[in-house]
Amino acid sequence: MIQRRTHLVGSMPFANEQDAMKRALDHLGTHLSSLPDGEIGEKTPQYPKGKRAAWVMTAIDICTADTENWEVAQDAQRGDDGFPVGYDTVQKLRPKHPPSAMYQHLDFGYHTYFKESYPLFKQLRDERGQPDLKFQVGVPTGLGITFAMMGKIDALRYASVFSQRIAYEVNEIIKLAGDDVVIQVEVPGELALAHKLPNFLIGIPLKSIYGLVRRIDSSAELGVHICLGDLNNEALIHPKTLKKLVYFSNQMVKTWPKSHQIAYVHYPLAEAATPPPTNEKYYADLKDIKLPEHVRFIAGFVHKKRSKEEHQHILQAIESVRGGTVDIACSCGMGRYSEETALSLLMVMKEMAEQK
Repeated sequence: MIQRRTHLVGSMPFANEQDAMKRALDHLGTHLSSLPDGEIGEKTPQYPKGKRAAWVMTAIDICTADTENWEVAQDAQRGDDGFPVGYDTVQKLRPKHPPSAMYQHLDFGYHTYFKESYPLFKQLRDERGQPDLKFQVGVPTGLGITFAMMGKIDALRYASVFSQRIAYEVNEIIKLAGDDVVIQVEVPGELALAHKLPNFLIGIPLKSIYGLVRRIDSSAELGVHICLGDLNNEALIHPKTLKKLVYFSNQMVKTWPKSHQIAYVHYPLAEAATPPPTNEKYYADLKDIKLPEHVRFIAGFVHKKRSKEEHQHILQAIESVRGGTVDIACSCGMGRYSEETALSLLMVMKEMAEQK
């Protein structure tokens, strides 16, 4: 039997972080090489799915609540989960300090969440007898946050200081966990920017990614989640082909800082609520992806709107193009789904991982 690995992007719609990790292990077990904590956080009347459940929006809400250092220029239109209902309804903020003075006022809490979940992870890992399993922490770039919450000029001006703070929190995690943690850099803002720009300007969004990566301890194991965006099951961009994604990926890997390790690149092959195509010709461009031998290709195609047979067909098309087995994932986190849907997706991932 072929043993493919499975990958969880981050968010899961379960009771809490311990429950999320336990359910992931129950369903995927030794197919996992790393495990996120589900990114749930405290559940409140305002955030019934958890304060961490919308990733970048969580960081933006932290800034919004800090009225000493931020001014709300545009209120958000919020849904039942407490987060903005769409990309056009995200709150817009104005900083009360210049970029040079803003660092001391930023705290996104990634290291705090880690300290709460990591002991639970180690306990579960020991109970399951999976000593090689690593903890996974997903973080955005600075631009990933500022791109959504500020005007274009301020987004570019403040992106670097945001990355500086994110890197600090990541380095605090690495001090505690060392090589027991995988840091997943998530780049929806950069991909959206690359999607709009001509290919010869691809260096602009890549510079944003490396602005974070170079600040992270060089001993860290890093992965990249290329993300189309997923806010309330709506993608941020809607590419008609995979050509731009492949070009973005190839340039990123080609110019990746030599001082830092890259373990995997996760490719989104579905657009949030829109399932991945079943036409095998759609995946032909994946043959042009260039990855060093040690960098894993993770295919994000598992989707609630596809049947087992359709998943098998898509997997066969991808692996035929890639010339070998690939790792299995959804296109993004599962935090927007119901528990029932998330559990069914975990089952599909396991089935695809075990396909002969």
